[in-house]
Amino acid sequence: MKTSSYQPDRLRRKLRRITAHFIVILLTSAGSALADNSVKLQIAPKSHFSDPKNSPEEVQDRWLEITATAFHLEKPSQVRLEWAFYGDDLVARKVVKHAEGSGTIELIQGKTASLKTKPARYNFTPRHTVKTGSGKRSRAKTVEATGVRYHAWAVRAFIDGVLVGEAYSLPAIKKLFDGGAQR
Repeated sequence: MKTSSYQPDRLRRKLRRITAHFIVILLTSAGSALADNSVKLQIAPKSHFSDPKNSPEEVQDRWLEITATAFHLEKPSQVRLEWAFYGDDLVARKVVKHAEGSGTIELIQGKTASLKTKPARYNFTPRHTVKTGSGKRSRAKTVEATGVRYHAWAVRAFIDGVLVGEAYSLPAIKKLFDGGAQR
């Protein structure tokens, strides 16, 4: 029967394809695991809201708790961390760099080091309506949004001026961190 001779060939082709995919995955993961001076960044975004009473205004403090781990670090090194917070400028209707900073940590092979960024304050008032007048003559007036609302964060790690790790809350933020424009 042709079906019986067809099945082993089909199985062999499938097995070869799976083996080829497995080898590609193995090579790409082994290459990144053995890379010199690579740093894994774990970011924990934190926030605190302190909105004023009886006001539509919103006030947020945002900061990052960064944990760095070294992979294949030849010797203990000073790692310079750079971070930036981005916000939506509600008047200009575009994403802007709202706050930025940098710090240094000592990193040793197999150990973790942590750094907490300075808080970035976001003040904004969303679009809302305000009642004007009283009684039958009262009307609602629309007040447009103002201020800067939180959008995203970005972090990069450098050893001796060479980029060794990076993390972004949104992939599109990488272009902004590189100096590009958005929207």
